[in-house]
Amino acid sequence: MPPETLFKYIALRAMIGIGGLLLILASLVLLIDLIENLRFVSKLPNGSFGLAVTLTVLRAPSLTQALIPFVFLFGSIWMFHQLNRRSELAVMRSAGLSIWRLLGPAGFIAALIGVLIITVFDPMSSTLLSYAEQIKTKMQGKSDNVVRLFEDGIWLRQRDAAQQIIVNAKNLDADKGILGQVTVWRFGPDNEFLERIDAGQAVMSGSTMEMHDARLTSISDQRQLRTPVYAINTTLTAEGLGERVVPPETMSLWQLPRYILMAEAAGLPTARYHIRFHDLSSTPLKLLAMVLIAAAFSLRPTRLGGALQLVAASIGAGFLLYIVSEISTALGESELAPAALAAWTPAIVATLAAITALLHMEDG
Repeated sequence: MPPETLFKYIALRAMIGIGGLLLILASLVLLIDLIENLRFVSKLPNGSFGLAVTLTVLRAPSLTQALIPFVFLFGSIWMFHQLNRRSELAVMRSAGLSIWRLLGPAGFIAALIGVLIITVFDPMSSTLLSYAEQIKTKMQGKSDNVVRLFEDGIWLRQRDAAQQIIVNAKNLDADKGILGQVTVWRFGPDNEFLERIDAGQAVMSGSTMEMHDARLTSISDQRQLRTPVYAINTTLTAEGLGERVVPPETMSLWQLPRYILMAEAAGLPTARYHIRFHDLSSTPLKLLAMVLIAAAFSLRPTRLGGALQLVAASIGAGFLLYIVSEISTALGESELAPAALAAWTPAIVATLAAITALLHMEDG
């Protein structure tokens, strides 16, 4: 069998196993998510079946993306087990092909799909997930408080029945609850402009924002009035500002670097965004690690027995990698470990461990 034909054959078997399993698992997860969304809309006065379906469709790419590592693990186990059970691997090995030649097609597929996920699929899934979260927030009738970051600092909008305020601050000291270089625009319930307040800093204190050495300009009087302290009622706290920014899960690999720079300049915590960036970047290596783990436990000749135990061991190794990844992510988000180290270590360790096991299998 020519190498090109062999490559195509193994690659096709890998895509069939991975694609079929992805279809099955994605259908189950989306069905569960649809049930959860039906429960959610049933509690809303204007909820409907169509709204539940819309939320499920918008969340589908993100939920499917979360399954990809396990799909590659189980799909590769199935593919290698089928080749092994029909003695195709034994024939290929007897023809002088090394383990690495047999792993090449599946590893290539894993790396290629990993690159496509972070460059093409993830931007789409993160955008749709953002839309879904916005719809849920709007349907729940939560307070319309929005925090956004731009080159000129932090922008905050707060709206209630009495007024709407728009706040621009150059930076935030989250530990002290202080906003620096603050400008506030206040509008009435009918969106009529009331006044503008400028201050060197504002302190988030309880349910108020205390602006020190404030300068007031109203629509009725263009003169600037100064006051030592000017307080505005707000439902936000300093900690709440960090929680109401855009979640990292709704941002793609292309958006994260610019957002991280703006967040650092504004004084907002960026650990979750660093973790998200490096976690996405390591996706090709993670998928390759899943293929190598599956191969390390599935390429043993069936005549030696213990196939079920090896498959169970490979599944356990995959879930162990998932648990280690979660622990590592938690350490990175709490800033107990560097974000890059926390995100890349599980994939690198799993890859090296699987390669070591395969080298032992190949060379004895």
